Amino acid sequence: MKLGIALSAAALVALALLPFALSPYTHNLMTLSFLFVATALAWNWLGGYAGQISFGHAAMFGTGGFVAARILLAGALPPPLAWIAGGLVAGAYALIWGHPTLRLRGPYFSIATIGVGEATRLVFTYWDKFTGGSSGLSLPMVPGAKRTLYWEALAFLALIAVASWAIRRSRLGLALFAIRGDVEAAADVGISATFYQDLVLFLSGAATGIAGGIYASYFSFIEPNDMLGFDRSISFVLMAVIGGVGTILGPVLGAVVFVLLRQFLIGSYPQLYLGLYGALLIAVILFEPLGLMGLGHRLVRRAAR
Repeated sequence: MKLGIALSAAALVALALLPFALSPYTHNLMTLSFLFVATALAWNWLGGYAGQISFGHAAMFGTGGFVAARILLAGALPPPLAWIAGGLVAGAYALIWGHPTLRLRGPYFSIATIGVGEATRLVFTYWDKFTGGSSGLSLPMVPGAKRTLYWEALAFLALIAVASWAIRRSRLGLALFAIRGDVEAAADVGISATFYQDLVLFLSGAATGIAGGIYASYFSFIEPNDMLGFDRSISFVLMAVIGGVGTILGPVLGAVVFVLLRQFLIGSYPQLYLGLYGALLIAVILFEPLGLMGLGHRLVRRAAR
């Protein structure tokens, strides 16, 4: 454990020093990677630990982004507080739709989250006064802010990674894994599935909403189809599945692979990349359901023999 902490700290220091040697394109890619790693870890709290696969997390990402953007445009709060406010609103919104739907299990919950995500996207698209509609919202560009936002996104990633580790080792994590294994058996030993699932959904939604706020500040422009599109929700699922659902390192690796793959597909096959995402998801589920972490463990066991 001490070695892992030391390696993680060294990696954070190295990443913190990188902006001084990065091109603008690589700088953008790295910042986007930090945000996607953080959202993949936050999604994993619900999808990996509790076993409730959500295809609607873009609803919280977009809600947090638009609330934070509106606060920043009004000049009411500094950026970090605006992001937190957006995250809290996103977490509360997650509870509004999540409390009744979390009683569903398996594919029924997943289908419900698809409906929530698409309904939210349509509402935000036609809510011109708040979101700017299809024209979106433009935030003022502050000179030198992107370098600062790189470090803030990295700090946010570190915080979410520590939270992932803490939740996994806590009573909350044990309860979530018990619920994932058998919700009825968990209830028999006194674990309230309703309370723990509501709590982890709020935490996951709030963290995703904060990531949406940082995303809005970094790119200085957001619009509903980008923030709340179904492809955004699919990306959160893919990152965790590619790396390994229910682990901590898995979503990190999956998010890095996903961001690099996404940039290549958008540049090379802009009309086909969503279909290729789907094909990748099917391939991972069929041939390596435990993702990169499962593949790594299998290779280690084979080498040990």
